[in-house]
Amino acid sequence: MVASCVAASAMMVAIRLLSEELDSRMIAFLRSFLGLLVVVIWLLDGSFFRIRITKPWLHVARGVLMAFATNLGFYAISALPMATANILFFLAPVFATALAGPILAERVGPRRWSAVIAGLLGTAIILRPGVGAFDPAMLAAVLSAVCFSVSLLLTRILGADNSPKSVMLTSLFIASLVTFPIALPVWAMPADLSGWALVAAVVVASNTRQYCDIRAYAIGEAGFLAPFSYLRLLFVAVAGWWLFQDVIDAWTVAGGTVIIGATLYIAQRESKLGKRIAGSAA
Repeated sequence: MVASCVAASAMMVAIRLLSEELDSRMIAFLRSFLGLLVVVIWLLDGSFFRIRITKPWLHVARGVLMAFATNLGFYAISALPMATANILFFLAPVFATALAGPILAERVGPRRWSAVIAGLLGTAIILRPGVGAFDPAMLAAVLSAVCFSVSLLLTRILGADNSPKSVMLTSLFIASLVTFPIALPVWAMPADLSGWALVAAVVVASNTRQYCDIRAYAIGEAGFLAPFSYLRLLFVAVAGWWLFQDVIDAWTVAGGTVIIGATLYIAQRESKLGKRIAGSAA
């Protein structure tokens, strides 16, 4: 999980540096397309022909959601202090909890609903609607978290009878198709080797983060791992301050504290409910 946090932080730094040369929409396409090539190469060991895909429309939906989550998220990273964008991205578990009922037909109890409401209040503290100038990049970060949360729920459905390789392959393929026309108006390639090095860093760091997340949650419980994931906040805040002189205001700190508390509670509650279900099954 610590390695995942390091990789996610490195990805955000690389996106922020690359956004000085390329539009975030172009970065999103390069990340999807080159990430797809990496997965295809990974599957050349013969497993490509053993890929099994069920529920194809859910694969399509997940790919579209990931495309929009990437575009919105990369724009937020390029336009906001990295720590602010990062805090808003942590809303994904809050939205996933709120949407688990209508999408997965799961019962969400009053305690987790209280955590969802707290997370939304934390968002309102950061966005401060009606107070000061509206920053569309903040809304983009929130919408990115919404798209990502729905894609997480679809992953749970697809994971029942689709391998992680098949989900990654279809998602990146669909995301490449969606991000391509979005990137066309701002089409450009890195001008030199340093720019391509940053593109490679985005792709490698993103894939590394996904792999480490999968491995971590395959071994440990969500309630135990959640606190480690918040190391990303520290890494990103230090990197943003050191490299870009980013400063976050007191409102963001206050709202972020509420969001972090809500997501930690949701993780711990999910862990307790999982143990209770497992005990009943035993």
